[in-house]
Amino acid sequence: MIRYEDVYQKFSAKLPKSNALLERADKVLVAFMTTGPYRAPANVAFVKRAQGSRVWDIDGNEYLDVTMGYGPLILGHAHPIAVEAAQQAVADGTTYAIAHEHEVHMAELMVDAIPCAERVLFCNSGTEANMYAIRIARATSGKDKVATFEMGWHGPHDYGLVGSMLSEGSGPPNAPTPSTDCRGIPERVLDESIKLSFDCEESLQRIRDLKDEIAVVVIEAMPSGYPINMQGFLEKLRAVTRECGVLLMMDEVITGFRCGYGGAQEKFGVVPDLAAFGKAMGGGMPVGAVVGTEEAMSSIVSSGDFMQDAMERKVVTIGTFSGNPVTMRAGAAVVEHLRDNPSIYTDMDRLTADVKDELNSFARDNELPFELLGENSWFVPYMAGKPFTHARDSHDENHVLRNIMLCNYLRFNGVYFPDMHVGFFSASHTASDGEFFVDTCKRTLLDMRAQKLL
Repeated sequence: MIRYEDVYQKFSAKLPKSNALLERADKVLVAFMTTGPYRAPANVAFVKRAQGSRVWDIDGNEYLDVTMGYGPLILGHAHPIAVEAAQQAVADGTTYAIAHEHEVHMAELMVDAIPCAERVLFCNSGTEANMYAIRIARATSGKDKVATFEMGWHGPHDYGLVGSMLSEGSGPPNAPTPSTDCRGIPERVLDESIKLSFDCEESLQRIRDLKDEIAVVVIEAMPSGYPINMQGFLEKLRAVTRECGVLLMMDEVITGFRCGYGGAQEKFGVVPDLAAFGKAMGGGMPVGAVVGTEEAMSSIVSSGDFMQDAMERKVVTIGTFSGNPVTMRAGAAVVEHLRDNPSIYTDMDRLTADVKDELNSFARDNELPFELLGENSWFVPYMAGKPFTHARDSHDENHVLRNIMLCNYLRFNGVYFPDMHVGFFSASHTASDGEFFVDTCKRTLLDMRAQKLL
């Protein structure tokens, strides 16, 4: 057993090249990775290459990766399907900013796959997709207020950083009040923000009460900060938004093409007016998309005449790299592969369910404060030692401290799991990978208990 206080030093000794690179990074980057201080492990392993379910750092250390790029790599790292499509695309030019067939083809695939999709707008990230979808909803509805759920995550744009999963929450648990999550967000954003609580009747009644002000209700189909199946609540939410004439937007950046080919809409049988997509649909390339019904997208659908669109004040969304041919071709190749091989979903879901069942049974039998929550092929450790009943439980102090300790141990022992984040399995993860993950978690949990860390 390695004592926790020794993990940092022993892990650092395995990372001499990464440590040297970190010194360089500290002088020029705001943080050594895009998610900055919110994902800063004690020892930074800089990745050199990745293949399938594995990554290798620049010091040659190998890790079983359950980060999977925070979700996009549904087939695994450097899958031949995505690599070959991207290589072919690059040879023909990386971007045009001119119309091309591959954008049309990708849009056709999405319209065929996604229940609400009659029109498609491409952009470069899930954050952009959420931001644009909100703008479209406001323009279509003629109203300004945006209702989102406390502890949800829709990207770091201004309206996404009001009571997000980075927040500890404010106001009553079932009737939260909006608050900004960081500096730089204008307080006036709060005037146009309404916060709701997941899976409770109070949220439905607030929508009824504020229906004349709400442009759109935005919800993650399977929330990052509340990772449970909410099909029943989604059905009620769809009914009340229809009743009140309020647009419903589903954030499918994680669930899209991951919980099933048609996303959460197909899985749960709940069809929104608008949806934001990203991650898995890009084949590992940066991507985002807004999809929706013809009616919901009417404020952005072009007449084909620039002057007419300007006169009608159509919604403006411009991105130099949006719908670029490399992303479109790699994404289409992956999406078509998923369409033609539905057993991928069955296999990923079965592996995840087996891992969750094994670890959760082990934790119960050994009276350990540990549970893997989640749906389909993604999961998150919960370690508060009490039932998970509200999204705010993800900020429980015991859970946060134990989760960071667990993830530091896992990375030291060859499983790359990011602190305080969702984990993912991919089509490249095997039963042996699942066994390695389970065995490493079991040993770590027992070591932590022996040191009275649990």
